[in-house]
Amino acid sequence: MLCGAVLLIFGLYWFLVYQDYSAKLDARQAVLTKKQQELNEQMVILADLPKFRKETADMKSKRQKALEQLPNEKDIDKLLEDISSLAIESGLEILLFKPEQEVKRNFYAEIPVELKLSGGYHDLALFYDKIANLPRIVNVSELLIEKPQEVDGRNILQASCTAKTYKFIEEKPGEQDKQDKKKKK
Repeated sequence: MLCGAVLLIFGLYWFLVYQDYSAKLDARQAVLTKKQQELNEQMVILADLPKFRKETADMKSKRQKALEQLPNEKDIDKLLEDISSLAIESGLEILLFKPEQEVKRNFYAEIPVELKLSGGYHDLALFYDKIANLPRIVNVSELLIEKPQEVDGRNILQASCTAKTYKFIEEKPGEQDKQDKKKKK
């Protein structure tokens, strides 16, 4: 009988108290396990944070170098002056220097410049080499060299070409939305 009373007390304790606390403990244990997993994931990310910061700095550096090669609006005049100066430094006579209408592309615009130059073969080669070594992107196309003419015992060539330089186009906030609306119409 005493045994039965003790079993009855333990049974009531188990049904009324322990089972409820046990369920709450299991639920909290599951929450704790989930939080520990999240913490571990965050610790892995935190361990990689210096790597991510370095990658971000590298990307910013690469972007800056790309922007140096694609000048914005205010740098174009200086670049065109540099091209003109390079021709004079190379010993060439500039017969025609005509900037043409820019052609817009996705995120940049082409700015063609029609050039007509007169000078010696080596002077022309030196000029094109200097153009190639500019920090900005300048492509020379449509190169046409005419038959040389002898002037004062020196062979003089007349060359015409199109030098294309490029500029970066920054979209203003909301400008893309306007373009999208125009395309839909």
